[in-house]
Amino acid sequence: MSLDVVNDIIARKRDGGELDEARLRAFVIGVVDGSIPAYQASALLMAIVLRGFSPSETLGLARAMVDSGKTLDLSVLGRPVLDKHSSGGVGDKVTLVLAPLVASCGALFGKMSGRGLGHTGGTLDKLESIPGFRVRLSQGDFVRQLERIGVAVVSQSERLVPADRILYALRDVTATVDSEGLIAASIMAKKIASGTSAVVLDLTVGAGAFMQTVAQAASLGALCRLIGDSYARKVTCVYTSMAAPLGRSVGNRLEVEEAWEVLCGGGPADVREVVLALAAALLPLADLGLDGSEARARAERALDGGQAAEWFERWVAVQGGRFRPGEFHRLACDEITAGRDGWLSSVDARAVGHAAQVAGAGRRRVDDEVDPAAGVVVSRKPGEAVVAGETLARVHARSRDLRAAAALLLRDAFVIADEPPAVCPMVLGRD
Repeated sequence: MSLDVVNDIIARKRDGGELDEARLRAFVIGVVDGSIPAYQASALLMAIVLRGFSPSETLGLARAMVDSGKTLDLSVLGRPVLDKHSSGGVGDKVTLVLAPLVASCGALFGKMSGRGLGHTGGTLDKLESIPGFRVRLSQGDFVRQLERIGVAVVSQSERLVPADRILYALRDVTATVDSEGLIAASIMAKKIASGTSAVVLDLTVGAGAFMQTVAQAASLGALCRLIGDSYARKVTCVYTSMAAPLGRSVGNRLEVEEAWEVLCGGGPADVREVVLALAAALLPLADLGLDGSEARARAERALDGGQAAEWFERWVAVQGGRFRPGEFHRLACDEITAGRDGWLSSVDARAVGHAAQVAGAGRRRVDDEVDPAAGVVVSRKPGEAVVAGETLARVHARSRDLRAAAALLLRDAFVIADEPPAVCPMVLGRD
């Protein structure tokens, strides 16, 4: 593509104009084939963030991104394949529970997932904390595994939506992540290309999430549904709270252990509630003939009766993992304690996420290594009574310096009040 054409596209958006699908498609093609240099692509991304992106532009970009690479055809399975995407948060181990739960209820769950960046954890990092677990499968093996056991979670294929991989890397280093249109196009292009029939979006809201209000989340959800509708894909949005960390564990293997507790019918009540809400939204999109209340009841029985846990063990074994609950090297920990008696009013989810990242559980750059055993375990949740000197959290890290640095971030993360606080519900709505 000539530089004059690229400059025209950049200038049009800079001046507040709308980009038609032909211009967006030309831009995406140039990004993928390398004819548009990174500095020009970054200039357009910044213009989009500053000038805004209309629904029609969002749809046009998503279409161009889908067509930038291969698409996976799962129609050979003859059944709907369900998927779930989360907008991110702290302690979000929901996929580890939801994937085998959905399969144990009789539906197919197939997901191509990414790695964590920043204070939010990635599902692949959690799965890879299980020794031997293989996140890379060929497309053929992915389909065969879905046929065999009804569940597969794998790394994103580099052949699917290559434009997203390039553009996301640029957005990450140019402060252009915060755009609803760019986010919606990125999410949905990957879901469309991966071939799934229906998706539930877990759009998190609160201090530990990207979006601070339900209104913001609903606006993003509307764009995602617009894209899904254009491809005849069913999209349901569930809005969940990320005002505090989800569950008690933040860190890769620590979260696997907590997910196992939920799969066995126990675990933190907030994780269970989010999982059941998503299952109730997802299972009716399958071919099981269930409505929302029937779907939730079936999911509850699968958790409490042990079927979901059995499916998790089967899934892990088929993908090469060796999982035995509690059998991993626990790192030394430092404790954060309560300074006085009272009621835990709030826990700064973002601070907890950053502390886990500093401890070694997260990454600042995509190519950073993570420590599978590092992280933070929160001992008390908002609404619970505490006494002076009681442990509020434990930081697990491989060195004393890392533990100290992470603990410093947690010093002001726990707010203690004289009266019990009003506790926010976990599920804030759906559409």
